[in-house]
This record gives sequence, structure tokens and C-alpha cells, in this order.
Amino acid sequence: MNINFQHLRAFAAVAQWHSFTRAAEHLHLTQPAISKAVRELESQLELVLLERTSRHVGLTEAGSALYEHARSIFALEQAALGDIKARLGLQRGRLAVGASTTLAAYWLPPYLAQFMTLHPGLELSLISGNTESIVQHVLECRVDVALVEGPVNDNHLECTPWRKEPLALIAPAGRLIRQDALGKQCWIVRESGSGTAQMTESFLHQQGIRPARQVVVGSNTAAVQMVLSGAGVSLVPRIMAQSHMTQGNLQEVRLFSGPVTRPLNWINLRGRPASLARQAFESLLNADRETG
Repeated sequence: MNINFQHLRAFAAVAQWHSFTRAAEHLHLTQPAISKAVRELESQLELVLLERTSRHVGLTEAGSALYEHARSIFALEQAALGDIKARLGLQRGRLAVGASTTLAAYWLPPYLAQFMTLHPGLELSLISGNTESIVQHVLECRVDVALVEGPVNDNHLECTPWRKEPLALIAPAGRLIRQDALGKQCWIVRESGSGTAQMTESFLHQQGIRPARQVVVGSNTAAVQMVLSGAGVSLVPRIMAQSHMTQGNLQEVRLFSGPVTRPLNWINLRGRPASLARQAFESLLNADRETG
């Protein structure tokens, strides 16, 4: 059994937009042509892929499974086209980099600036978000290379250790914070899906700490500001709190267990051809890679 890829593309567009009309607009075809392609695909597979009503177009169980495969197929198609275009040379082309928010704000700018200087003809973009969202961008081929915090466990990804990032347990300056009383403090924590949230959860578990109260925030910057305001304590990247600690506005709670670090990794979709632009950027990262 062979699948007609034009029929599959039409089906995928309907599944994405939940509309035959919008799918037709997206593919620059007529609505009858889209409807015919989907009908022929369903006939060929002997499966009902879409549930149609007068007001809604939804996926059946079989349609949902096929749509996931279609997304992967067309993502790889885009990867192949991108690879071919990149082989024209580094005088033109593009590189999309993804990064967790702290990496995007504090670690990556020098490397991006150096890359821009070395390759002025390349279009460069940076997408930031929490670790979970960046991983999804890599899986969907929306970025060429990405750097994230903490471990990433996904068989579809290649994960290369880059360096270790020190974390600091910060508290308002002048407040007496005993380690054995950390459970009584209000903990400012990141949202689910964040690498910092994973590290905080692991730290609390290892230390046997059960916070009396937790407040969830959407960024490490917000966590630092909350602690500056006296709201509680938080485990954050040291690089984000260092200036406040130097100025005496924050203090670091010294831990009996010693310094806390987390891995920073760069990740790629396994099997995706590496464009010349990606190779050039990774060479900059590799030059500063910590091997110990």
C-alpha cells in the first residue's frame, strides 16, 4: 500500500486547521480539491480519518495517529530542503537557535554575536522558552539547534553535554535562614516544564524538604524579584542573582551538601542532517565545551 503524498498533505492541512476552507487557502487549492483528496486517502486506506459535522471537523483515532506521522514526514521534508539550501554555502541561509530562557539571556549572546560577525550573510533567529517548549521546537524542526537546562530523556534527540551551571539558593538579605528550617520558608518555584523546576523538585526531594508554601512564577527573573521583595527563598541560576548578592540585596543560603549545579546541554533531532550553518555554530559551542 502506497500513500499519495499530495493527498496526505491535504489531510494534514485539514487536521491542522480543523477546516477544509482554511486548508484550501493554506495550500492554494480549491475546497472541492481538498475534499476529494481526503476522500481518496480515506478510500485508499479504508479508514475514516475525519469526523465531519456542519460546524466542526475533528480527527478520528486513526486520523490522529496518521496526523502525527504526517507531521514527522513533513518536518523531515523541511529539514531536507533546509539542508540542500544550506549547502549553497554560508554566504546566505538561516540558522534558528532555541534556548531555555536563562541560556538565551545570559549564556548565548556572546556566541550569537560571534556567529553574526563570522557569517554576516546568514539570517539568525533565537527562540526562547522553558525547557519543555524548546524540546518540542526541536522535535518539530522549528529550530536547528537548541540549548536547554537539565537532563533531556527522549530517544528522538541527541543530547550533548556543554557545561555545568552553578545554582544558588537565595534569600532576602539580613534574614536569618537556617538550613534545617527551610521547610518553613515560602519557596518561589518555576512552572512545570522548566529545567529550574526540575532541579528544585530534585533538590527538595534529596534534602527531605517539604515546603510549607510554594508560589509558582513563569521565569527566573520573576523568582529573583520575588525574593528581593521578601516573599521567600528560591533556587535559581547563580548568574542571575550574582549582582544582587554582590550588592548585598540578596544572600546565598550555604548548604551542608555543598554547591548545586545542573547540566547545560545542546540538543538536536536524531538523524536530522546537520546544515553547514548548524555545524559552524556548534563549532563555537564545542570550543568552550567543558569535558570534565
